[in-house]
Parts: sequence; structure tokens; C-alpha cells
Amino acid sequence: MIRLEHVSKRFETGKHTVEAVRDVSLHIEKGKIAGIIGFSGAGKSTLARCINLLERPTQGKVIVGGAELTALNEKQLREKRKKIGMIFQHFNLFASRTVYGNVAYPLKGSGRSRGEIDQKVRSLLDLVGLADKADAYPSQLSGGQKQRVAIARALANDPEVLLSDEATSALDPDTTRSILRLLKEVNRTLGITIVIITHEMGVIKEICDQVYVMEGGQVVEQGDVFHVFASPQRAVTRKFVDSTSNLSRIRELLDDPANPIQLLPGDYLLRLNYLERSTSQALISTLSRQFDLDINILLGNIELIDGNPLGGLVVIAGGGHDRVTAAAEYLSERNVLVEVIAHG
Repeated sequence: MIRLEHVSKRFETGKHTVEAVRDVSLHIEKGKIAGIIGFSGAGKSTLARCINLLERPTQGKVIVGGAELTALNEKQLREKRKKIGMIFQHFNLFASRTVYGNVAYPLKGSGRSRGEIDQKVRSLLDLVGLADKADAYPSQLSGGQKQRVAIARALANDPEVLLSDEATSALDPDTTRSILRLLKEVNRTLGITIVIITHEMGVIKEICDQVYVMEGGQVVEQGDVFHVFASPQRAVTRKFVDSTSNLSRIRELLDDPANPIQLLPGDYLLRLNYLERSTSQALISTLSRQFDLDINILLGNIELIDGNPLGGLVVIAGGGHDRVTAAAEYLSERNVLVEVIAHG
């Protein structure tokens, strides 16, 4: 559905040139939910605006739904943009229009009759759970309700693609989850390809099929969400993944002046990263019995990502080098990654 080929975007600021996006190529399949994640200044929002040519790339091709947008004239581009909806962090609603009026606005000049527009608007309000708010004004709505109006408005022209640029960043955690559930339902029922721009890995984990990690204007890592979470390759990706797990707190405990972790001679502090097929096995009790190890679980985090269990443990394993080494080999054979954090 979306193909970017060697896309770059440079901005000239006086004597300086800023390369916001550098030689990005990616493919997003029809009907998928893809996430583009990066810290502030990584270039992710600029890249999103290149997808619908709100920012025209300095070089490269943008192809959406089989049409090369970068080769279209302005009239052709305006028509094609109608099939690319967009929602924003700050909603961008018309304060002087009702909820109904905001959703109906993109349908002006569409050639539809008043009755067809009314039917379309009310069906969209029903889809986003705001059928009873048609006559309300944005000032009377909560942040989550405003974003639901923005989603309904973005769907008015039956888009093939929906771009979400930090659409949940201004919302509290519960409201964020409800909006993500709504986007997932929109994707499931309407088959719309969704691109999520975010700086929160929890959002990626909750909703996306694919993820693209950006740093310095480049895509530095990409793949399906499960495998990127299971085995992040780049430091920036590991930082994002750690932000969603309490396993990374082991570093804080080690640096704590109170020294809450005491390792005796022969003890190893291990981080075990469980992959898909290993979470249902009784590995810890097996290690204890088979390798005669004393195992103390300090931290744990197991969750479902894309329907598959993934997670890990931080443990102290006592029993000496040879026994711990044999246990680590046993775990590796069962698709568990073993990291030695410290030893006594």
C-alpha cells in the first residue's frame, strides 16, 4: 500500500542545511498497522508528512496505492490526498462547528446529497462511539472524545491509508488504550492501512504489526513487532524496548548505594529473555533440579505481543561457574537468550 524509495528531505535554514530524513526506503503492506518510532528530532513526523506530500521529499519516490505521488500535478495530488486521512496530537477540530459539522466538513463538494452526507456522518459517529454527541461542540468534549471526532473526520472520505501523528501523546493512559482499541477496530472492520507515528514503544506493542525505528533521519531497524521486541539489534531500539519492561530496573538496583543485591562467590546475576516457544516450559524449576542451582527471581515480565508470549526474568543463580554455564547452554538450546549482568 505504501512504498518509499530512497526518500530524503532537507530543510535550508539560512546558511545551514538540516537533513530531517535521509535515504529512507520502506514497504507497508495493505491492511497492516505499521509504527514509526523515534525520539524527538529523529525525523519520524517529517517522514509521515512525506507520505502524503504535506512535505515534498527533496529526493526519492513516494508510492501510495499504486500511484506515485511525487510524479502527480497539484490537482491529481489533491484528489489522491482524499484517500489519505490524518489525525494529530492536538486534534485540530473547528471550535465553532459541532461534532457533526466537523465530521461533515471533508464531504463538502464531494457531490453527495445531503441525505448521503447525513447517513455517512452518523455512521461514522456510531463507529467511534459518539452517536449521542453530534450536536456538542469541541469545548464540551474530553480529550479522548475530541480524538474520536478527529478519527471520524479522517475517515469521512473512505481513505485507504490513515496517518496518526502522535495522536495519543496528549491523552492519559486509559484514554490512550481506548483510542488504540478504536484504531485497531477501524483497521479490522474497514481494512484501512494505518501508520502510527510515536515516541512510545508501548503504543507500538499494543497495536502494530510492523515497526520502523528512526534515528538521525534514518530507519536504523525494522521488522515485525514480535521479533524486534524479542531481539533488538540497535542501542536506540533496546532503549525503547526497555522502556516498556521493568527488567531494565536491574541497572538501577545495581547502582543503588544501599546495595540491595548481594552476590556471593559462585553467584551469577542473569537476565533471561524468553522467546515464543519457551514461556510455557517449567524452565526455572528444571534448572534448579537438573543443574543443582539455587535460583532467586528478582524481576519478571511476561506479556503477549502480536498474540505470542514474550518476556523474561532477572535471576540470581548460585552454584558455581560450571553449573551456571551448563544451565545457560541448556537455556540457549530452548530459545532463551542468557545475559550475564554480574557475578560474585
